[in-house]
This record gives sequence, structure tokens and C-alpha cells, in this order.
Amino acid sequence: MASFLDKFKTVGKFTALVAVMLFFLTTATVQGRAAAKAVLFIPEIIPDLGVSPISYFSRQPVREYIQFPTRNGGHGLADLYLPAGNHKHPAVVFFMGVVPPDRDEARVVALGEGLARTGMIVLIPWLRTQNENRIITSDISDLVDAFTYLESHPRTKKDQIGMGGICTGAAMAVVAAENRLINQRVSFINSFAGYYDAFDLIGSVVSSTAFYADSTRIWKPDTFTKRISTAHLIDGTYPKDRLILDKVTAKGHWEAKDYASLSDSGKAVLNLISGPNLPEAMSSLRSLNPNTIEVLGQISPSSNISNLRADVFLMHDKHDKMIPSEESRRFAQAAKKNGNKVHLTEFSSFQNVVQVHKNDSEKLNGVGYIKQSWKLFLHMYYIMRLAS
Repeated sequence: MASFLDKFKTVGKFTALVAVMLFFLTTATVQGRAAAKAVLFIPEIIPDLGVSPISYFSRQPVREYIQFPTRNGGHGLADLYLPAGNHKHPAVVFFMGVVPPDRDEARVVALGEGLARTGMIVLIPWLRTQNENRIITSDISDLVDAFTYLESHPRTKKDQIGMGGICTGAAMAVVAAENRLINQRVSFINSFAGYYDAFDLIGSVVSSTAFYADSTRIWKPDTFTKRISTAHLIDGTYPKDRLILDKVTAKGHWEAKDYASLSDSGKAVLNLISGPNLPEAMSSLRSLNPNTIEVLGQISPSSNISNLRADVFLMHDKHDKMIPSEESRRFAQAAKKNGNKVHLTEFSSFQNVVQVHKNDSEKLNGVGYIKQSWKLFLHMYYIMRLAS
């Protein structure tokens, strides 16, 4: 893999030349322009390629640090990336979720600037979820407000505004897109490695089992995912239960007296964090206290899928250890049943290349790299078509 990428780096100028030729050959039609934009954008999210052909055809975007008003009377913070010039453009709210890199990290800036160079306005909010490393339900409301802010921006095309995100950020963006205040006006959503149902996700995490329809497979979740799931389960318990469960997690084991001291919902949480099998996990999830059940429902796209009107674009790697790819399959199935246009792209060992949910999955050879890049091109092509 490393040697393959090294070859890419050494032919950077040739790659740029090919991009130039492709640009002029294809931009005569809407389809051609979308294809050219997709080709030029891909190197922006594959940093190891070491080339940026899109910079040959576009001026430097404008990055603004903004505040947008929220309905609770406060303000949300965000980075706004604007294409150069004064023309109107399609736009997207893109949320990074619980595991944010630094807002000035190269890959975040490359994402914002790369999309802006293709002619799309990008708003990346930075909310409490990122500051506290856990899902904050009120941030979903702020994402709705971020969308309405983009609608009011003088340079946005009002009928071409979408929402997207990565991981938990993708799921929260979808929930926001289902909100009746904006759902009729959200043009598209793009979910990269997001989950569809928080109950199913936790069931998979605690049982180390991914499932879809009638099939199951062993799935070893990332340590961070397990820690976040445990924290959310314990945070939702009653105060007395929380004290006991915090001690149990600190000790790494529990005794009969701990179990006996818990409420029924506290016992359900203890069962969940003790490594149950999948049926046991799903049973315990039904016994959580009403507050926890309500919160898990609030952060699940599955709860209000009937409200979703946007076209749906889903991306997921089959080797993802933070969220199983089965979550995107469930989402795709439900969205199709709901009548949404759906495009699902499943990668294989490609997440390390684009540096999303990196892990120790098998390395790609040259042929595999090209196949996965082609999938990424097709996915981005459809989005560029929609936003053209």
C-alpha cells in the first residue's frame, strides 16, 4: 500500500495534467461537469495522494468563523466555506460528531475547501457534542438552526441545501433533517459511517455482534465506541444506580451485592455492560428507564424516518469497528420503503485511505485501491449531479 501511494506522489504532475485534459473534455454537459468535479474532489479527501488538481481550476475559497442564531436564544459556532466570487451555490451542513479532529486539522480544512472549490457552500458546526465527547440531544436542534441559517445566506441556492456528517454526526444530521421545521426543504443527506438505530447500535456494541435481517457476524467494536456506549447508558440511569455502576466500571467487575442494590433499569444497564449475547442485550435494552429510552429514540434516525424527504446517500466501510456497516444497510432499506431515493456505497478496507474510522484492517493492493476509488468516484458523482 505504501509503495503504491508513493508512486502516486511521484506522478503528481502527470495526475494534474490528466485532470486538466479530463476537465476540458467533460465539462460541456451537466453530467460531464459532475464527473469532473467528482474526479477533482477525490484527491482532497485522500491526503496520501499528495496532489490537489482541483486547485488548478478554482480560486481559493473563503473560510469564515461564524456564529448562527439558535432558537434557544443563543448562538452556535461554525466554520463557513464559501466558493470564491459572488455567485449563488448549493450548500450543505456537515457535522463531524462525537469524535472531532481539531477544527484546523488538515483533513477537515481539505474537506471544506475541496467542496467549496467544486462550487458548494459548506457549513461545519462545532457544538457541545464535540466539546464533551458525547451526544448532546440539544445539538440536533442547533443543526436545524444551522440549516435555516444557510437558507438565509444570500449566496445559497435555497432549493439545493443538504445535510451530512460522519459517524454520530451523520446520524444527528439525519435526525435534524427529519425535523418538520425543515424536512420538506432538505434536498439531500450524505451519511458516512453513521448509525440508523441507537438501540441496535448499542446491542451490537455490547454483544460484539453485527446483524442485519436474519444474518449475524462477530464484530469487535473499537474501544472508544464501547466507552461512549457505556457512558451514555450509565449517564441515563437514576442517581443511586449511577453511583453503583460507576464503581463497578472503575473496579472492572461486580459482585452480587452490587446487582441486588440496583433498580430494575440499573440491572438492565449492568447486564448490558457485562458482555451479553445479542438476544440478552436486546432484551435488556427494553428494560432501560424511560428517560434513557427516550434519549436513545431522540438520537435515532429510525424514530422519524417517515418524516425524511431528502435524497439519501450512504457510505460505509465493511471493516468499520466504530459502527457496523449493517446500520447503513438498515437505513437504506428503511429509506427505500419510505420512498426516498437511496444510493448506498459500501467500501472494503478503504476507511484508512480516507482517514475516517482508521483501524488495523487489511491493506489494499493496487487493484483493490483502484476499485474502492471507483466506488468513491461514483458516489461523489451522484452528489455532484444533485448539487449541479
